[in-house]
Amino acid sequence: MNPPIHSNVIPLYFTTDHKLVDADGAPNAYHPDDQPDACPDRGRGIDCLAAAGYPNGSWWQTVLVADPDNPDRPAIQGDGPYKGFYVSMTSLRNTDFAGPASPASYVDAASIPYLVLPAPIYRTDGMGEMGDIGWAMNLDNGRTTPFVIADEGPVEPFGEASVAFWRALGGTPNPRNGEGLPEGRIVYVVFPGSHTDAAIGWPIDRKALAREARRLGAIGGATMVTSCLEPADRSVDAELAAR
Repeated sequence: MNPPIHSNVIPLYFTTDHKLVDADGAPNAYHPDDQPDACPDRGRGIDCLAAAGYPNGSWWQTVLVADPDNPDRPAIQGDGPYKGFYVSMTSLRNTDFAGPASPASYVDAASIPYLVLPAPIYRTDGMGEMGDIGWAMNLDNGRTTPFVIADEGPVEPFGEASVAFWRALGGTPNPRNGEGLPEGRIVYVVFPGSHTDAAIGWPIDRKALAREARRLGAIGGATMVTSCLEPADRSVDAELAAR
């Protein structure tokens, strides 16, 4: 694949039909009033407490900010439009912006299209880092979106992304049950190392994200992604197997 690229960034190209939705970082992701051991299709939070690992999971402190006064419990937002909700984190963060207990220090899954990298990929050099950006395209409907890599996932197949990402590609995602994800095979173009000079602001500005993704690819959206389809497809598994 040889689209025009700036800044000496060599893109990676992945395709997959696997899809998962991530709500982490959204200020309304998790609420203490929701049932701890059940996951109905609707609740106070847009995702279930079980997905955050609270209170019976061992990993909740990787998803929810701990209360500085009581580290055995998650911090609760004390003001703002989502007062009373837990503070949900993403791996990409800027705690200097508003402090570790503020949702503004993390990437909002409901408004910013972001990609989750599975741990084996994230921990492989050259496969993408937090803050790297890219473009994705739904081959079924032609819809595209820029994205930022903003979270690390467990050992799951490639294809997990934020609520805003799947909305941009034509879905109506429900993180509680995984329904509403768009049909179609998804193409991802990642620009490894782009986090070093991508000016996307904080909190991340969606227009700036799209502008920087176009700058890196020299051409934007569907045109750029389509230009990457000319060579033979390389799946994520094939990409990893080659390393």
